[in-house]
Amino acid sequence: MSDSFPPGVAEKIKTIGARFDNEVLATTRDLYTPLVKRQDATAVTVAADIAYGADPRQKLDLYRPQGWRLPILVYIPGGGYVGGDKNVDGVFYGNLGVYFARHGYVTVVANYRLAPANPWPAGAQDVGGAVAWARREGEAHGGDPNRVFLFGQSAGATHAASYLFDPQFHEKDGVGITAAVLMSGGAYRVAPNPGPNQAAYFGTDASQYEARSPITHVGNSKVPLFLSVAEYDPGFLTAPTFDLARAVSLRDGKAPQFAYFRAHNHVSTVQSLGSGQDDVGARVREFLSGF
Repeated sequence: MSDSFPPGVAEKIKTIGARFDNEVLATTRDLYTPLVKRQDATAVTVAADIAYGADPRQKLDLYRPQGWRLPILVYIPGGGYVGGDKNVDGVFYGNLGVYFARHGYVTVVANYRLAPANPWPAGAQDVGGAVAWARREGEAHGGDPNRVFLFGQSAGATHAASYLFDPQFHEKDGVGITAAVLMSGGAYRVAPNPGPNQAAYFGTDASQYEARSPITHVGNSKVPLFLSVAEYDPGFLTAPTFDLARAVSLRDGKAPQFAYFRAHNHVSTVQSLGSGQDDVGARVREFLSGF
């Protein structure tokens, strides 16, 4: 694999610019779909729609490589708190599952309940449910329950951070995570006047926002973190990660691991996995390999 972008892709992402909406999502998906479809999945066994809870949204897809006692990676996708899916189009985020399985990780890609029907704290609770399933059932699928990594992107990173930092969501024996990747997180601190999607999830009672903000609870966790932003994340999706990096730096007395993914937008980071372009994947794997 190469760290370089496929011909013309970086230029098209630059033309799109630092914004994110459904049009950007669709355009970026079109750039990477034909590339991702070339990924060799012959050595990966896929089991879809495994229930980790009673709700129809509490399901996960499992991507298993050959081998035993392998590290387990639990991925929580984005979707703006009110949408998103682990494999909505048969391509994404199966690309991520296959990619990490091919690199030796038993990979879980999990759905979670959505707002407005399921507001805070449903997302964080469901991250905990997926992690609990991985720790409980992972060994039967070749995984090592003592090496479980959590990877959240966008709204998924917010839910993952809530699970990591807020003790109310932990199991009796702790968070159960070896290290975590939080990529372009959407809201580590709930804004005083949140947009409609965040309001649908976090509610409209501003007196609750501090307690419901993951960053409020950052002092409760020492799980090693890898934080990242993309060059063309819009500002409102970039600033939360820098805020979290500051809080973690003050907590630990040193900076967390951090990456700035040049020429990427909000979704090209995860959509590029398995495309042959390996700048994002290699950097994430480098971090995970240290544990």
